[in-house]
Amino acid sequence: MRKMALCLIVICSFILTGCFSYRDINKLLFTTTIVVDIDKDNNPVLYIEAFRPMEASQEGQKLILRGEGKTVFEAMRNMNLGSSYKTNETQNKAVIFTEKAAEYGIDNFIDFMDRDQELLVRPYICVLIGEPEKLLSAKTSEGEYVGIYIDRLLDNVGASSRAINRPINMYMNQRLIGDKVNIVSILEVRKEVGEANKVFVNGGAIIKNDKMIGTLSKEEGQGFNFLLNNVASGTLEVANPDYPGKFVTLEILKSKTKTDINQEGDKIKLIKEIKVNTAIAEVQKGLIINDKNIKQIRETAEDNIKKACYQIFDEYKEEGEDIFDIQEEYLRKFRKEATEDIIKDIELVVNTEVIIESGNDTLDFINAEGR
Repeated sequence: MRKMALCLIVICSFILTGCFSYRDINKLLFTTTIVVDIDKDNNPVLYIEAFRPMEASQEGQKLILRGEGKTVFEAMRNMNLGSSYKTNETQNKAVIFTEKAAEYGIDNFIDFMDRDQELLVRPYICVLIGEPEKLLSAKTSEGEYVGIYIDRLLDNVGASSRAINRPINMYMNQRLIGDKVNIVSILEVRKEVGEANKVFVNGGAIIKNDKMIGTLSKEEGQGFNFLLNNVASGTLEVANPDYPGKFVTLEILKSKTKTDINQEGDKIKLIKEIKVNTAIAEVQKGLIINDKNIKQIRETAEDNIKKACYQIFDEYKEEGEDIFDIQEEYLRKFRKEATEDIIKDIELVVNTEVIIESGNDTLDFINAEGR
């Protein structure tokens, strides 16, 4: 028994080995952001923000690399001609396409992102409005590395019911099924007080068959997210029943959208049952919390959600663009392919239920004027 245990220890000592020192890791550049642009001939121009580790007594170094080639892989390898360190993509946080590259076609570049063993499927995919150099030179008080900042920024925008984000693994699935439409975050760089340049999320880019065909504004994002069950948190702003022109903010605690699709002859109904749990987060001016006011706030919130959903649906129904995964829902329900222009035959039915949960408010809360 002891001999067997000794043999296992000896075998493990040979198999379970790691880096002896910092030497191996110091020969790598760890990518934090990949930006894909195109030149006048539509060949990829690749930009990489990378982190070069140093020994324990030294700080790491930020580097920006640029490479060109007929393919993304060639552009990546051409970068190494001007660097004595090999890039490693295991720590990459974001894959960003410029507006020009997205309009030309992401399918010309995405295969490398899926095939390369170092690239993970968790990073976010985005479209950049503007120049890559401006993005990669942006400095914020929240950190030196743009890739890490974008990763945290897109994690954080999930707290808004109007924001849009999409990891690359979701993009890769959606591009091959149903309507083949994706909505990914749009990034913009602009000046901010106290900052040289700052990165903002500004709506979504509509990608159909891997080509950018339009944009979705932040205002449209809320209706879109409710229809596709993408709301986890956020806010609803509702008119204050006691003070015209003032608002009550409801914090979204939980949201669930159930989808059904029914067909009777040529008529197809897309039914969305939206249930939202909220709590009163802020009151402008003041509010008497009683059954009448709570009912009015709840009904107004329900109407606002319906209006947001119908508004964006009608807009894209008129354009004939199915950005709502209707083809997938139809296939799932009826086990047969829907027509490409199914959205033109759809009647949307939105039923909403907003629940206002009790918090620290009292039934006798009144404003400062003693109402």
